[in-house]
Amino acid sequence: MTMQPPNRDTCRSPTGMSVGLLQKTPPTRRAEGPSLAPGQSRPGRECRKWVPCAQAVHLEVRMRDTDADMSTLLKRWRARRSVADLPAADPAHGEGPVTQAVMAVQLGISEHHYRRLETGRRPMSSDVIAEISRLLTLHPDEQLALYRWAGRPAPPLLSPIAPDVPNDLRDHIDRLPFPALLEGPDFGIIAVNRRAARACPWTARPGANVMVDLLLPGPGRDQCAQWEEHWAPPLLAQLRQGALVNAALRAVVDRVCEDPQVRELWHRTADLRRHAYGTTRPMHLDGWRPRPAWVRIMGWQPLHEPSLRVITGEPATSPHDPVPRSTK
Repeated sequence: MTMQPPNRDTCRSPTGMSVGLLQKTPPTRRAEGPSLAPGQSRPGRECRKWVPCAQAVHLEVRMRDTDADMSTLLKRWRARRSVADLPAADPAHGEGPVTQAVMAVQLGISEHHYRRLETGRRPMSSDVIAEISRLLTLHPDEQLALYRWAGRPAPPLLSPIAPDVPNDLRDHIDRLPFPALLEGPDFGIIAVNRRAARACPWTARPGANVMVDLLLPGPGRDQCAQWEEHWAPPLLAQLRQGALVNAALRAVVDRVCEDPQVRELWHRTADLRRHAYGTTRPMHLDGWRPRPAWVRIMGWQPLHEPSLRVITGEPATSPHDPVPRSTK
């Protein structure tokens, strides 16, 4: 009896995210009539071959006619950067060029492997594209071209990995009378004002991420009073919505679900929310202990920088406090 694969295009990771790969391949048909010359194939119906999710798949693919141009562009993108420009660069390494060998070290692969990626002789995974984009600080249009060249689906919220914060936005949040920060599409914190850095020091840490720092154990989560009731549900609902269409956020899901408590909440809940702003939540802040302070979390999107969000924490009253009656 012939076993048929399940009727689905993907398999799922422990967090419920799609991680499978369905590869379309030409059919293998028995030769009829004259034998075929090497490299020839008979026309036939396209069939599907299942590639195991847990197995590394190395495919030699024939790239498009734009391969040479894209390979050249990758070299030029490397040439725009120096070793000193790379994230977490060691000053001791100087300001030399970003060679293929340097890229290989940064990606944790062999130089031969990276050379084959850059020349198009080996397909790039979405993770590799995201890391190359981060290392070379590629513009969203450059990232999109790289995804298309590799035949990978592009995340819908492409934005500069380390965007320059417009001076008007930085000045705006600095003038606000309450904590404020700039947040990227992956919830990474790009800039904070002085009040945010003082009230929530973890926000000023390089590499801080709202989802990671508020969901995983640490200083950020420690500030979230009644975390399981007021913080985790709206954060996970927002993360679940974004992760449906964003590979970068699926990686965030995998990371936060390494914590058993977060993982249990993730599997127990099914809420979807486009955002978790406009809500009032309790926080542990200096000067308020042992009782938490109630903060209204608001989100704003600048029209001239739609990939960024301005997040503010404004003073609020507890929803359990009685509303004072008007004296009129």
